[in-house]
Order: sequence, then structure tokens, then C-alpha cells
Amino acid sequence: MRRREFIDGVLDSISDKYDIYHNYWFGGRKFVIYAYCYNHNNKFASTMNESSKLWEAKSYEHLFFINDDNLSLEDYEDLKKFAIDQIEPHFVRADGNKPINHHLYTYITFIVITRNRPQIEVEKAIRNLRWHKSYAFFTRGYCKLRFVCVTPKEFNIIVNDNAPEIKEYLNRVILRKKNYED
Repeated sequence: MRRREFIDGVLDSISDKYDIYHNYWFGGRKFVIYAYCYNHNNKFASTMNESSKLWEAKSYEHLFFINDDNLSLEDYEDLKKFAIDQIEPHFVRADGNKPINHHLYTYITFIVITRNRPQIEVEKAIRNLRWHKSYAFFTRGYCKLRFVCVTPKEFNIIVNDNAPEIKEYLNRVILRKKNYED
């Protein structure tokens, strides 16, 4: 399976819930795809006015797709630093000190699509990534960094501990494409 086919398979399945931008630039970096999802939930006591609102929760997910022939340890560390130093402050806290009111969670997800499988030390680094951040002792929610490395031609998916459901989902995408080709 080629990388383009893999990306098309993912985009076909998420296009109903995500806003998708191609060739997205942020912080001097180009992402092949940037996908954004926002969920807003609330519960009212009796009527639909603001004074009777019992609770409200806002959830966000940001997916950044990157094509890379060979993901090196330096590339991985650079992406991790970029997420923590630039993406989290901008996309979660709007360049301020804290997230917006009623923020429940934000997932920042890198999906790196490689031509060649990464080396063992890169795989270990990805699997050992456990970055998360809480805001005001979780009263303002939390943020998790999820990292995924996919080598479609080898049907290989590496994820960190924050992303097990993404691995299951991407396995279904790859298998669906593989079965379609057979």
C-alpha cells in the first residue's frame, strides 16, 4: 500500500467529523494534512437558557499528518519538542496561560507516514512517550500528546501509550485497503 492510498483511506473515514486542511502550515512547518474536531456537550436543568445549565464540556482533537521517508530519532525528538513548545500553547491555550472555560480535553496527534520502518531506538522512543498536561489541577481539563508512526507498505503501526485506539482504527483502515486490493 502506498502512503497516498493510506491517507485517502483515513480521510474518507474521518471526513464526516473532522475539518480537513491540506498542505497546512504552522510554525514554519508544512503538514500534509491537518484535521480538527471539536465536540461541545452540555446539560440543562429544565429549559435551554444559560442560567439553567448544569454542566458544559468542550473537547478538541488535532491531527497532524506528516510524510517522512525515514523517521530518525532526531526528527522524532524535534516533533515532540515542537508539539510541546508550539502546538500545545497555541491550539490548547490560545497563546495564553490557560485553556478556555469548560475545556475538558485536547488530543494532539502526530501521524507520521514513513516509506521505511523506523529503527528500533525510534520505535522504543515512540512507545515510551507519555506526555500529558493538566490545567489548574484538572479543573480546566488536560492535554495528551499522541504519536503514531505508520509504514503502510509493511503494514506496520507504532503508537505511544496515549493512542491504543488509533492503532486499532488504523489497522482496520490498512486491512480494508489490503482486502480491497486482493
